[in-house]
Amino acid sequence: MSETANTIIKAALRAIGAIATGETPTHDELNDGLEAMKFMLRSWSARNIILYYTEDETLTMTGASPYTIGSGGTINTVRPSSIRGAWTTDGPVKLIDEDQYRQIRMDTTVSGGPFEYLWYNPAYPLGLLYPWPLGNGTMYLDCLKPLTDPTSITGTVSFPPEYDDAMKWNLAVRLCPEYGKEPPQVVSALAGVTLAGIETRNFALQINSIRTELLKLAHVRWNIERGD
Repeated sequence: MSETANTIIKAALRAIGAIATGETPTHDELNDGLEAMKFMLRSWSARNIILYYTEDETLTMTGASPYTIGSGGTINTVRPSSIRGAWTTDGPVKLIDEDQYRQIRMDTTVSGGPFEYLWYNPAYPLGLLYPWPLGNGTMYLDCLKPLTDPTSITGTVSFPPEYDDAMKWNLAVRLCPEYGKEPPQVVSALAGVTLAGIETRNFALQINSIRTELLKLAHVRWNIERGD
Protein backbone atom coordinates (compact mmCIF):
# COMPACT_ATOMS: atom_id res chain seq x y z
CA MET A 1 0.00 0.00 0.00
CA SER A 2 1.06 3.59 -0.48
CA GLU A 3 2.04 5.69 2.51
CA THR A 4 1.22 9.21 3.65
CA ALA A 5 3.76 11.97 4.13
CA ASN A 6 3.52 11.66 7.93
CA THR A 7 4.20 7.92 7.80
CA ILE A 8 7.32 8.46 5.70
CA ILE A 9 8.55 11.21 8.05
CA LYS A 10 8.13 8.94 11.06
CA ALA A 11 9.97 6.13 9.26
CA ALA A 12 12.85 8.49 8.45
CA LEU A 13 13.08 9.66 12.06
CA ARG A 14 13.21 6.05 13.27
CA ALA A 15 15.93 5.25 10.72
CA ILE A 16 18.29 7.81 12.28
CA GLY A 17 17.31 7.04 15.88
CA ALA A 18 15.55 10.37 16.44
CA ILE A 19 12.50 8.50 17.74
CA ALA A 20 12.09 4.96 19.03
CA THR A 21 9.87 2.25 17.58
CA GLY A 22 6.29 2.99 18.58
CA GLU A 23 7.12 6.55 19.62
CA THR A 24 5.01 9.37 18.17
CA PRO A 25 6.94 12.42 16.87
CA THR A 26 6.05 15.79 18.32
CA HIS A 27 4.10 18.34 16.31
CA ASP A 28 7.31 20.32 15.74
CA GLU A 29 9.21 17.21 14.60
CA LEU A 30 6.51 16.39 12.06
CA ASN A 31 6.46 19.97 10.78
CA ASP A 32 10.27 20.00 10.48
CA GLY A 33 10.13 16.68 8.64
CA LEU A 34 7.46 17.98 6.27
CA GLU A 35 9.56 21.06 5.53
CA ALA A 36 12.60 18.89 4.82
CA MET A 37 10.50 16.69 2.54
CA LYS A 38 9.30 19.71 0.56
CA PHE A 39 12.88 20.91 0.09
CA MET A 40 13.95 17.42 -0.96
CA LEU A 41 11.17 17.13 -3.53
CA ARG A 42 12.00 20.55 -4.97
CA SER A 43 15.59 19.38 -5.34
CA TRP A 44 14.45 16.20 -7.08
CA SER A 45 12.18 18.22 -9.36
CA ALA A 46 15.18 20.31 -10.42
CA ARG A 47 16.82 17.03 -11.46
CA ASN A 48 13.73 16.13 -13.53
CA ILE A 49 12.80 13.27 -11.22
CA ILE A 50 9.05 12.88 -11.62
CA LEU A 51 7.05 11.82 -8.58
CA TYR A 52 3.39 10.98 -8.37
CA TYR A 53 0.78 10.83 -5.66
CA THR A 54 -2.60 9.11 -5.51
CA GLU A 55 -5.90 10.83 -4.88
CA ASP A 56 -9.56 9.84 -5.11
CA GLU A 57 -11.94 11.96 -7.18
CA THR A 58 -15.71 11.89 -7.65
CA LEU A 59 -17.35 12.23 -11.06
CA THR A 60 -21.03 13.21 -11.12
CA MET A 61 -22.37 11.98 -14.46
CA THR A 62 -25.26 13.62 -16.31
CA GLY A 63 -25.44 11.47 -19.43
CA ALA A 64 -22.84 13.52 -21.28
CA SER A 65 -19.56 12.32 -22.79
CA PRO A 66 -16.73 13.05 -22.45
CA TYR A 67 -16.18 14.64 -19.06
CA THR A 68 -13.04 16.67 -18.47
CA ILE A 69 -10.61 16.45 -15.57
CA GLY A 70 -7.95 19.02 -14.79
CA SER A 71 -7.75 22.69 -13.88
CA GLY A 72 -11.12 24.21 -14.83
CA GLY A 73 -12.58 20.87 -15.97
CA THR A 74 -15.70 18.97 -14.97
CA ILE A 75 -13.53 17.70 -12.13
CA ASN A 76 -11.50 20.78 -11.22
CA THR A 77 -8.24 19.28 -9.96
CA VAL A 78 -4.72 18.37 -11.05
CA ARG A 79 -4.91 16.44 -14.34
CA PRO A 80 -4.14 12.76 -13.64
CA SER A 81 -1.38 11.00 -15.52
CA SER A 82 -3.52 7.87 -15.35
CA ILE A 83 -6.62 6.40 -13.72
CA ARG A 84 -5.68 3.35 -11.65
CA GLY A 85 -9.20 2.26 -10.78
CA ALA A 86 -12.86 3.24 -10.94
CA TRP A 87 -16.02 2.07 -9.23
CA THR A 88 -19.66 2.92 -8.54
CA THR A 89 -22.10 1.75 -5.90
CA ASP A 90 -22.88 -1.14 -8.28
CA GLY A 91 -19.28 -2.35 -8.19
CA PRO A 92 -15.95 -1.92 -10.01
CA VAL A 93 -15.74 -0.32 -13.45
CA LYS A 94 -13.44 -1.89 -16.05
CA LEU A 95 -10.75 0.42 -17.45
CA ILE A 96 -10.40 0.06 -21.22
CA ASP A 97 -8.39 1.68 -24.03
CA GLU A 98 -9.58 3.70 -27.01
CA ASP A 99 -9.95 0.73 -29.39
CA GLN A 100 -12.02 -1.21 -26.87
CA TYR A 101 -14.21 1.81 -26.20
CA ARG A 102 -14.93 2.41 -29.87
CA GLN A 103 -15.70 -1.28 -30.37
CA ILE A 104 -18.16 -1.25 -27.47
CA ARG A 105 -19.86 1.87 -28.83
CA MET A 106 -20.24 0.18 -32.23
CA ASP A 107 -21.49 -3.15 -30.86
CA THR A 108 -24.16 -1.95 -28.44
CA THR A 109 -26.90 0.63 -28.15
CA VAL A 110 -27.33 0.18 -24.42
CA SER A 111 -27.75 3.40 -22.48
CA GLY A 112 -28.22 4.04 -18.80
CA GLY A 113 -26.52 2.39 -15.83
CA PRO A 114 -25.00 0.41 -14.39
CA PHE A 115 -21.71 1.77 -15.63
CA GLU A 116 -19.37 -0.97 -16.82
CA TYR A 117 -16.48 0.66 -18.65
CA LEU A 118 -14.27 3.74 -18.56
CA TRP A 119 -11.72 4.98 -21.08
CA TYR A 120 -9.40 7.73 -19.89
CA ASN A 121 -7.61 9.84 -22.48
CA PRO A 122 -4.87 11.87 -20.69
CA ALA A 123 -5.12 14.73 -23.16
CA TYR A 124 -3.58 18.10 -22.32
CA PRO A 125 -4.48 20.46 -20.69
CA LEU A 126 -7.66 18.57 -19.73
CA GLY A 127 -7.94 14.80 -19.51
CA LEU A 128 -11.04 13.21 -21.05
CA LEU A 129 -13.24 10.63 -19.30
CA TYR A 130 -15.48 8.39 -21.40
CA PRO A 131 -17.81 6.21 -19.28
CA TRP A 132 -20.07 3.59 -20.86
CA PRO A 133 -22.99 3.09 -20.91
CA LEU A 134 -24.04 6.72 -20.73
CA GLY A 135 -26.38 7.82 -17.98
CA ASN A 136 -26.69 9.56 -14.65
CA GLY A 137 -24.86 8.52 -11.52
CA THR A 138 -21.66 8.84 -9.54
CA MET A 139 -18.30 7.29 -10.34
CA TYR A 140 -15.31 7.26 -8.01
CA LEU A 141 -11.82 7.45 -9.48
CA ASP A 142 -8.43 6.40 -8.12
CA CYS A 143 -6.12 8.91 -9.81
CA LEU A 144 -2.34 9.00 -10.22
CA LYS A 145 -1.22 12.64 -10.39
CA PRO A 146 2.17 14.30 -10.94
CA LEU A 147 3.46 16.06 -7.85
CA THR A 148 4.15 19.49 -9.32
CA ASP A 149 3.83 21.52 -6.13
CA PRO A 150 5.55 20.08 -3.03
CA THR A 151 3.73 22.61 -0.83
CA SER A 152 0.55 20.62 -1.47
CA ILE A 153 1.83 17.68 0.59
CA THR A 154 -0.27 17.01 3.67
CA GLY A 155 -0.82 14.06 5.93
CA THR A 156 -3.60 12.85 3.64
CA VAL A 157 -1.61 12.72 0.40
CA SER A 158 -0.47 9.21 -0.45
CA PHE A 159 2.38 8.14 -2.69
CA PRO A 160 2.66 5.06 -4.90
CA PRO A 161 4.54 2.27 -3.08
CA GLU A 162 7.51 2.36 -5.45
CA TYR A 163 8.54 5.76 -4.02
CA ASP A 164 8.28 4.90 -0.34
CA ASP A 165 11.81 3.55 0.16
CA ALA A 166 13.55 6.37 -1.71
CA MET A 167 11.63 9.04 0.17
CA LYS A 168 12.22 7.40 3.55
CA TRP A 169 15.98 6.89 3.23
CA ASN A 170 16.76 10.17 1.47
CA LEU A 171 14.67 12.12 3.97
CA ALA A 172 16.55 10.37 6.77
CA VAL A 173 19.85 11.61 5.32
CA ARG A 174 18.49 15.16 5.10
CA LEU A 175 17.22 15.13 8.68
CA CYS A 176 20.50 13.94 10.23
CA PRO A 177 22.17 17.40 10.49
CA GLU A 178 19.09 18.82 12.23
CA TYR A 179 19.51 16.21 14.97
CA GLY A 180 23.30 16.56 15.20
CA LYS A 181 23.86 13.14 13.64
CA GLU A 182 26.00 11.70 10.87
CA PRO A 183 24.01 9.58 8.41
CA PRO A 184 24.64 5.90 9.18
CA GLN A 185 26.49 4.18 6.33
CA VAL A 186 23.61 1.81 5.60
CA VAL A 187 21.14 4.71 5.47
CA SER A 188 23.33 6.63 3.00
CA ALA A 189 23.75 3.53 0.85
CA LEU A 190 20.02 2.82 0.76
CA ALA A 191 19.29 6.46 -0.04
CA GLY A 192 21.57 6.32 -3.08
CA VAL A 193 20.33 2.98 -4.38
CA THR A 194 16.62 3.74 -4.03
CA LEU A 195 16.92 7.20 -5.59
CA ALA A 196 18.79 5.69 -8.54
CA GLY A 197 15.89 3.28 -8.94
CA ILE A 198 13.42 6.16 -9.21
CA GLU A 199 15.63 7.95 -11.75
CA THR A 200 15.83 4.78 -13.86
CA ARG A 201 12.05 4.31 -13.70
CA ASN A 202 11.53 7.98 -14.54
CA PHE A 203 13.78 7.69 -17.60
CA ALA A 204 11.89 4.61 -18.77
CA LEU A 205 8.56 6.44 -18.43
CA GLN A 206 9.89 9.33 -20.50
CA ILE A 207 11.10 6.96 -23.23
CA ASN A 208 7.74 5.15 -23.30
CA SER A 209 5.93 8.48 -23.54
CA ILE A 210 8.10 9.52 -26.50
CA ARG A 211 7.50 6.19 -28.22
CA THR A 212 3.74 6.58 -27.77
CA GLU A 213 3.77 10.05 -29.32
CA LEU A 214 5.89 8.82 -32.25
CA LEU A 215 3.46 5.97 -32.87
CA LYS A 216 0.56 8.44 -32.87
CA LEU A 217 2.36 10.66 -35.38
CA ALA A 218 3.20 7.67 -37.57
CA HIS A 219 -0.45 6.58 -37.53
CA VAL A 220 -1.65 10.05 -38.52
CA ARG A 221 0.90 10.23 -41.35
CA TRP A 222 -0.11 6.79 -42.60
CA ASN A 223 -3.76 7.78 -42.73
CA ILE A 224 -2.96 11.03 -44.54
CA GLU A 225 -0.83 9.27 -47.16
CA ARG A 226 -3.55 6.66 -47.70
CA GLY A 227 -6.20 9.34 -47.90
CA ASP A 228 -8.17 7.80 -44.98
